[in-house]
Amino acid sequence: MMIGSSEEIFAKMADTRKQVEKHGIFDLRGSTYGLRRNICSKHHPCRRLVTLYAKMGLHRYNLLQGTKFKLKRVKKYIDSTGSPAPSYYITSVATDITAAAAGGGGGGSSSSSRQTFQTKVSQESRGEFILTCDIARIRGETRNDEEAMIIDIDLPEWPAEDPFEKHCLVKSEVEDNDEWIRLYLELAVAITEARDGLRNLEIVKVATDVDGGVNAKNATFYIRYNDLSRGEHSDCIAIVRRSFDEDTGCFILTGQSHQSSEILREKLKTISRL
Repeated sequence: MMIGSSEEIFAKMADTRKQVEKHGIFDLRGSTYGLRRNICSKHHPCRRLVTLYAKMGLHRYNLLQGTKFKLKRVKKYIDSTGSPAPSYYITSVATDITAAAAGGGGGGSSSSSRQTFQTKVSQESRGEFILTCDIARIRGETRNDEEAMIIDIDLPEWPAEDPFEKHCLVKSEVEDNDEWIRLYLELAVAITEARDGLRNLEIVKVATDVDGGVNAKNATFYIRYNDLSRGEHSDCIAIVRRSFDEDTGCFILTGQSHQSSEILREKLKTISRL
């Protein structure tokens, strides 16, 4: 009985490998053992978290390539099953808003600025904001798709010195980078608190741990925000670290969110012990 069950599983795994080899994991024709195919449409909208993961892939691409692609929609995605921390293979449509603006409304530039993207984002730990993205490319671009080995990723902590007193971003910097700053905040809240409602988040101020952190591949960001759904406990802080491994090409986002009073209380305790 057990042998038959094992043989059946191995057969299903072999079939999955054949399907991936034939069509590519992003273009599977249907669900198969260990991989589930999801088509997004008006009647079957994409999950909010998957949309955020698609934006993470575009952010990685923009950061490394100097482009400004903005998500239009998620077409489909494949998610791995059988693990509490799955991987997502997302196909989306995005527009380079810089190229579109430069075209001045011409039909040719509009089509060239719109691209189909393929993105892979993996959750490295269930219920924690630890995400890796080792594929973020325009469909047709080639690269080595070998998975990167990610070991001992820790969550960023509140520093000894108040970052809002050292490297606070000016208003124009926040406005110019609002797309990915809001992405960081929404990921922190969505994953840390396991919630979909993200409309009541109001960014107050943003700081980083290094000079020039806005464009740095490796930096930590501190986002103070009001979560209007919390009532009198609305004052919160999200801490998000981004890092890029030059050897593997893996882009990593880690973070967490807290009520401001929790962080400041811990800071006062630390000072009192000194």
